[in-house]
Amino acid sequence: MAKKKQKKQGQQFLSPEQYIKQKARTLEIGTCYVSDDIEKAGEGHVIVSRKHTGGRVSVAVYLVDIWCVGVKDTFYRLRMEDDEFKEMIDTYALELRECSYDEAHNWVYGAIAFAEEAGIEPDKSFNITQYMLEEDDDNIPLIEYEYGKDGKHTLVSHTRLEASRYLPLLEKNLGEGNFDFILNVTDDDWDEDSEDDDWDEESDDDDEEDHSWLYKKYGPEVPYTYRHPDYPKEIQLNYPWIQEELSKTENAIYLKDKLTDRILALPHDALRQDLENLIMYHIGLTCDSIPDGYDDGQYNGLLSSCVMLIAEVGNSDSSLDCVLEVMRQSVDFFDYHLGDSSHEVLVPTLYKLAGDRLDKLMAFTKEEGLYWLSKAEVFPTVVQIALRQPERRAEVIEWFREALHFSIDHVSEAKAVDCVVAATMICDLIDLQAVELLPEINALFDTERVDLSHCGRREEVLNDIVNPNYAGRLDDCILDIHDRFEDMRQRFARNR
Repeated sequence: MAKKKQKKQGQQFLSPEQYIKQKARTLEIGTCYVSDDIEKAGEGHVIVSRKHTGGRVSVAVYLVDIWCVGVKDTFYRLRMEDDEFKEMIDTYALELRECSYDEAHNWVYGAIAFAEEAGIEPDKSFNITQYMLEEDDDNIPLIEYEYGKDGKHTLVSHTRLEASRYLPLLEKNLGEGNFDFILNVTDDDWDEDSEDDDWDEESDDDDEEDHSWLYKKYGPEVPYTYRHPDYPKEIQLNYPWIQEELSKTENAIYLKDKLTDRILALPHDALRQDLENLIMYHIGLTCDSIPDGYDDGQYNGLLSSCVMLIAEVGNSDSSLDCVLEVMRQSVDFFDYHLGDSSHEVLVPTLYKLAGDRLDKLMAFTKEEGLYWLSKAEVFPTVVQIALRQPERRAEVIEWFREALHFSIDHVSEAKAVDCVVAATMICDLIDLQAVELLPEINALFDTERVDLSHCGRREEVLNDIVNPNYAGRLDDCILDIHDRFEDMRQRFARNR
């Protein structure tokens, strides 16, 4: 079949972001909602809709923490049919109550103002979704809600990473003793009482003494310095309809079985070539910045779908090189294309493509100037090889031994590996139950360049490694392509 050459075309319509910025406030305000227990729980959703003249609805959803952090996350959907909007609201049915726009506005902007006292800015997604709200000025009546818990900023953190992000800001801007902190995790370090609301003076003192390691600085992170090659400016495809299908809004988050099967029924050599070309071309479009006019729902789904599909037809040379090139990109690129699904997109794909090329993965972990999360997805991939192919455990142990020695020698330089990468590798060695590597793990802790907020303290890690209850599970890595897309669908539904 002759190949069809496609060239980049100029944007002819307003992108969703541009539309929101320029047009959203001209639309009539529709029904608004707020979580019924937001005051008791300290966190909840605020939903604001806008009505189009043709009967469709655009909507913005804000996840708001009124005790401390303010706006934690937001998303929007444009031009929904009325039944789609009702179906969306039904997913929140047990927690929402209808409210006035003024109430919705004040919950969002009041939480932002309260968080700013602690030096915490709203999530970057608010840069767009703020335009679904009216301007925060005197035209909106002020409603004074109670923010904080018992008069104080109270950080409720569900991960050590989250705690390490916000605690330094609270200490810097509010001062010691002027805020409360609840670490709500399910580790053995914390009994069930750690979720209770009753925090007396004694427990506050204990928390400060015992858990200061959560927000200690363990050394610099690797600065992103990757200089990418020239990527294709044009794209040639054997099957141009693949790009057309993957660019559709309805295929932005996941692919239905019918479309997945239709794509994978194509001759694999030609399909692999198309997927590799699509990946490299779309890296080039967004490697330096996310250009104006790009639809979130379109391009992030296209690239991640290509990465997932290539696991089915790709090879360990050119296909793996394409996926590793995706992983060499910046934090903004990761956020845009992969969001919080990088593990689900990358680890199963790497497992299938790199199973017999652990040398390539080792070389990648030693590259300088890369975003830490890219390397953090390599380690669980290698662990899965040992868990699924027990006969290769000795090979995997030696792979990690080399990675540990490299980290011990280079973590203080923070060029190829830093305190966060070291900690994430240790977390995966717990899943591996890598008792053979205890001397190297101890030596890595000895560098004092392991971010304990990611992995926990030395004694806890060593205990977990020899505790069989912490062994990794195979279902952490979904391999069937249909199940992978179904998992993406379910994740999106939960996060809405």
